[in-house]
Amino acid sequence: MLNDVSFVLQSLNSNLYYLRTIREFSSNLQLSFLENNNEYIETAKDFGLRCEELGRILMKYANGNVSEEALDNHIFVTQYTLDCELLTEKLFPIDIDTTITEEQLKLEPGIPSNPSKDMISELEDINQKALVLVTNFIDFCTNIARQLENNDLFSYSYVSIIEAMLVEDELYQLNLTRIIQRDNISPTFIVDYEYLFNNLLKRYASFIRGLADPKASNVIVRSVSFANEFGLLADEYRRSVASPEVQNSLKRRSIETVTRFISFISEVISDVLNAKTYFIVETTFLDNILTTANYFKYALVTTTE
Repeated sequence: MLNDVSFVLQSLNSNLYYLRTIREFSSNLQLSFLENNNEYIETAKDFGLRCEELGRILMKYANGNVSEEALDNHIFVTQYTLDCELLTEKLFPIDIDTTITEEQLKLEPGIPSNPSKDMISELEDINQKALVLVTNFIDFCTNIARQLENNDLFSYSYVSIIEAMLVEDELYQLNLTRIIQRDNISPTFIVDYEYLFNNLLKRYASFIRGLADPKASNVIVRSVSFANEFGLLADEYRRSVASPEVQNSLKRRSIETVTRFISFISEVISDVLNAKTYFIVETTFLDNILTTANYFKYALVTTTE
């Protein structure tokens, strides 16, 4: 059972990461519909605002209460996040609360040695509200994907991207439920998490290939290579015997692969910000991929120690 300190750390880490992730998903969906689908645009916008609202409340408790490993691995914001948000606002009809990013860039690490009852109570409330939010967002994304598959709706964001969103949404839902129930992380939960994130990064690497300027041949070739690597790792996780030796070997290979992928995505974003490479997607989407990769590496490293 999670004690109060672990509850605070995991509540903050999980919500700060996943609420930003859902906010970026909401932005992607908000920008993907035509004007005649205004109800979907407004619903996506509302989800983004709800994420920002909970994020602002979380920031009251985050400074000095998040782990050094989380900040070192940049699981909340990256060195590119603010610039990506500003460029997205410049290029697209969307408003982003960049003050949350600015505050998160200044976060200091620490361990909540003696969490107050008020802090515990408010985090419990945030967890419950976040669970409702992500459950509603899963329903929203599922409905969109179903209509796209039936050709009843048009969106610039295609079905496979929304399916990837659903993977992270469901991971968030699962993790929140565990934290709310104060359950410790089990070995089975860790293995399933690692399999799903390898599979998720395979999808994201494939998206990079499809969203990049066709002239960016180096980006396309490298993204295909990473998609294959993550796909092979996901297959091995699914087929392997659950022994400590095999799992540790897969974990080490995952760490090595995601570390190289982080460098690749960082280069891509830097080139986009410097107008050297072009994508048919908002820059916050690319930064979200980088944050996802950072989060996966963080989860791999902290469960190894």
